[in-house]
Amino acid sequence: MKKLSKDLFRSSLPHLIAIVVFVVVAVVYCRPAYENKVLEQEDVLQWQGMAHNSFKYKETHGHFPLWSNGMFSGMPAYQIAMDSQSVSIPNLFYSLLTLYLKKPASFFFLACICFYFLCGVLRVHPSIGIIGGLAYAYATYNAVIVAVGHDTKMQSIALLPGIIGSLILICERKYWLGIVLTSLFTALMVSFNHMQIVYYTMIIAGGLFLGYAISWIRHREYRRLVRTLALVMGATLIGILSNAVNLFTTFDSSQETIRGGSELADGKGNYTHDGLGEQAAFDFSMYKLEPFVMFIPDIYGGSTDLQLPPDRSRAARVLQKLPPRLAAQIGESGPRYYWGGVGELFSGPPYVGAIIILLALAGFFILDNKHKWWILAVCIATIVMSWGGYFPAFNRFLLRYLPMYNKFRAPSMILVVPTFLFCMMAVLTLQEIVQAENRPALWRRYVRGLLFIAGIFILLAGLYFRFDYASEYDAGLLKKAATLGDGAVQMIQTFVTALRGDRQQLFAQSILRSLGLVLGAALVITLYIRRIIRPGLLLAIIGCLAFADVITIDLNYLNDDNYKARDDYQQNFAATNADSTIMADKDYFRVFDLRDSMSNTLTYGAMTAYFHQSIGGYHAARLKIYEDLISRQLFNFPHCTPVIDMLNTKYIIRRATAGGDSIVQNKASLGPVWFVHGVQFEPTAKDVMNALTQFDPHGKAILFTADSARVSPPDTTADAHDTAKIILVKNDNDEITYLSQSHHRQFAVFSEVYYSRGWGAWIDDKEAPIIRTNYVLRGLSIPPGRHVIRFFFRPLSYYLGRQIQWMASIIFLLMVVGATIVGMRESPFALRNVSSSEKCEPSSSAYPTLPSPLKD
Repeated sequence: MKKLSKDLFRSSLPHLIAIVVFVVVAVVYCRPAYENKVLEQEDVLQWQGMAHNSFKYKETHGHFPLWSNGMFSGMPAYQIAMDSQSVSIPNLFYSLLTLYLKKPASFFFLACICFYFLCGVLRVHPSIGIIGGLAYAYATYNAVIVAVGHDTKMQSIALLPGIIGSLILICERKYWLGIVLTSLFTALMVSFNHMQIVYYTMIIAGGLFLGYAISWIRHREYRRLVRTLALVMGATLIGILSNAVNLFTTFDSSQETIRGGSELADGKGNYTHDGLGEQAAFDFSMYKLEPFVMFIPDIYGGSTDLQLPPDRSRAARVLQKLPPRLAAQIGESGPRYYWGGVGELFSGPPYVGAIIILLALAGFFILDNKHKWWILAVCIATIVMSWGGYFPAFNRFLLRYLPMYNKFRAPSMILVVPTFLFCMMAVLTLQEIVQAENRPALWRRYVRGLLFIAGIFILLAGLYFRFDYASEYDAGLLKKAATLGDGAVQMIQTFVTALRGDRQQLFAQSILRSLGLVLGAALVITLYIRRIIRPGLLLAIIGCLAFADVITIDLNYLNDDNYKARDDYQQNFAATNADSTIMADKDYFRVFDLRDSMSNTLTYGAMTAYFHQSIGGYHAARLKIYEDLISRQLFNFPHCTPVIDMLNTKYIIRRATAGGDSIVQNKASLGPVWFVHGVQFEPTAKDVMNALTQFDPHGKAILFTADSARVSPPDTTADAHDTAKIILVKNDNDEITYLSQSHHRQFAVFSEVYYSRGWGAWIDDKEAPIIRTNYVLRGLSIPPGRHVIRFFFRPLSYYLGRQIQWMASIIFLLMVVGATIVGMRESPFALRNVSSSEKCEPSSSAYPTLPSPLKD
C-alpha cells in the first residue's frame, strides 16, 4: 500500500507541478484582480446595462424574466441573462476546472489546463505540455478579447483543446473516458452560448475525424469507423442536450433575429431572407497576407488603438503642429497605425508567437504521424476563410452552401483555429525533436523546415519595399481635408505621408523581432540535435523564450491599466441629473437617448438600459423586425416622429451645447396602449414599412393583408371612440395586464414588440390572436364591453428545453458513474512509465502514457 501511494505520488507529481505553474502565471499576470480591482471591459459594461432590467426583476421575483423591457423596446431576455434553474449538472464542474480562481485568471488557467490535458492524450512529455499550455492560453488574441470583454468567447476557446483531446480518446479506443469527457467539455462550451466558436470547434473535429476515417478505411476497419462515429455523436448529443434550454432558446430566437435574415432583404445589404448577407458576413475580413500577423504581430500596424509617443512616431509629431481644426479631423485617438483589412475596430493581432510558428512549420517537415495532414488541411482552409470578402470566389461559395455559415460574421475570428492547431503542431514537433533517435534524419528534415521559414522572411522582406502602407482611413482624411481648402489638403497629406512611414517602421521592427526570436530558437534546437546541450536545457530555453515572446505582446493589450479600483469602476453606473429626473417619473414609458451618436444610441447603446427602458440598445442578436425599423425609420430622426410616438417614447435626452444634458418631453407619445379609428392593410413588408413614414399612428394601424381574416376592424361610427378607453394595469415583463371598456368593437395597438414565439394573448379567459401591427408592434381586436386583457410569455423552447436538459444531465451523471466503475475494474487509464521511443498507435491499450524522464 505504501509503495502504491509512493508510485501514485510520483506519477502525479509532474501534473501537480504543471497546475502550480499555471496558477502562478495566471495569478501574477492578473494580479490587480487580487488587489480588489475590477477589469474594465467595454462589452461587459454593455452587458451590465442590457441585463439590469432582468436583475431588477430577479430582486423582486427571485428569478430572471424571459422577456426584457430594457432595450430595443423589448426583446427575449434569455439571450441576456439566464435563470439559475436552467443550469446543467455538467456546468457545476466549471468551478472545479478553474480552481475557483478570479476572473480573468480563471480564463487563462482553464486554457492552460485544457491544452495540457490534450498534450497528455497525445502522450507529450509534461514539460512540453506546460510549454504548450502557456503558449496556447497566452496567445495574444486571448488577451485582446479578454481586454474588450468577450468573456464567453475566451471561455469557449479555453475549452476547445478539451473537446479535441476527448475526441482523440474515443478514436484511440479509450471509449468510456472519452465519452464522458466529450460530453462534459461539449456541455461546458455550449453553455457559454458562443456558437461561432462552437462552429469552429466542429470544423476542427471534422478534420480530426476525417484524418482517422481515411486511415481506418485504408486498413478496412469499417466497424471501428461506424462504432467511433456513433459514440462521438452520442457523447456530443448528451453534452448538447445538457444545455437544451440554452440551445433551444438560441435556435428558436435566431429565426427572429438579425442572424435569421430580413423580410426587407434585397440581396445587396447586410441581410438575406435567411441569414447574413455578404456585406455583414464579410465585415472584419483580413487581407490575404494579413494572417502573417500570427507570426509577425505588427506588420499591419498592431491595432486601431495603438498609440505611439512623438519620439517614436513622425505622424504624432506632425499632428502636434497641425492647426486645431485639422487636428480635430483626425480625432482624439490620434494617428491610426493599423492599415489592414479588418477596418476601424481592430483591437489587436491574433499573434501565436514566432517560436510556436517556427516549431509548427518545421513540424510539417519533421513529423510523420496521423495528425499532420489533417492539421495542414484545416489550417490552410481556415486561413483562406479568414480572407472573407477579399477572396469572394471561395468564401461566397461557403456562405451560400456551407450549413449555418451565413449565421456568423467576422471571418477574421476563424484564426482561432490555426492558432490552436499551430500550438498543437508545436508540441508534437518538440516532442519528436526530443525523443528522436535518428538524429541525422531529423537534422535533414529540420533543415528543410528552416529553409521554408527562411523563404517566408525573404517574401516579407520583399513586401516591405513593395507595400504602400495606405488604408481607407487615409483616403477618408484626405477627402475631409478637400472640403477645407488646398492648404488643409497639403497639411493632411504631410500627416498621411508621415503615418505611412511609421507603419513601414513598425513593419520592419516587427520582422526583426520575430527574426531574432526564430534565429535564437533555431540555434538552440540545432545545438540539441548536434548533442551539444541536453534536453532539459533545450526545453527550459524554448519554454522561456516562447512564453516571453507572447506575454510581451499581450501586455500591450491587457495590463494593469485595464483595471480600475472598485469605487472608480462603479462610476460607470452613476446616474446623471437627467437620468435621475427621468427615473423620478414612475409611469411606464421609453427613452430615446441622443447624448451619443445616432449609431451608438440605436445599436451600441446598452448603457442607457441600465437606467431607462430604451428604444435603442446593443445586442448581437437583436430582433430582425426591430433592426429593420432602426435602419429604415429611426436612423432618419427627426423625420420619423410617427414611429417615435408609437414606441411610447416619452423623453428624449440630448447633450446640451453649454454642457450637461437636456431633457425634451415628447407630448405626442401615445403611451403603452391606445385604440385606433381604422386599419390599413398592405400586402408586403416593404409596403408596411413605407407606410410608417407618414401616417397618423393615433388614428390608424398598418397591418399585413395576410392577417385580414383574423382582424375584426373597429367600428367607424361617429361615436364609436368617444367613451372607449384602454389602460395598462401592470407590465411585469413576462405578463402584462390591461383593462378596456367600450360600447363598440375596437382595435387596440400595444406599444410592445411583436414576437410570435412565445407570446399569447387572452381577452378575459379566451385566447385571442395577436396581430402584427405597424411592422413591429402588437394589435388585438377588442369586442365591446369591459374586458381584462392579459399577455403571457411562455416560449415552448424554454420549458421543453428545461425538461430535456435535466434528463440529459442525469444521463451524464450515470455515465460518470459507469466510467468510474469500469475504471476501477479494468484500470486501463493508470499512468505508467514507458520508453521514450514508444509511440501512440491506434491499437495502444494505455491511456495516455507519459514518456520516461528525458535523457540525452
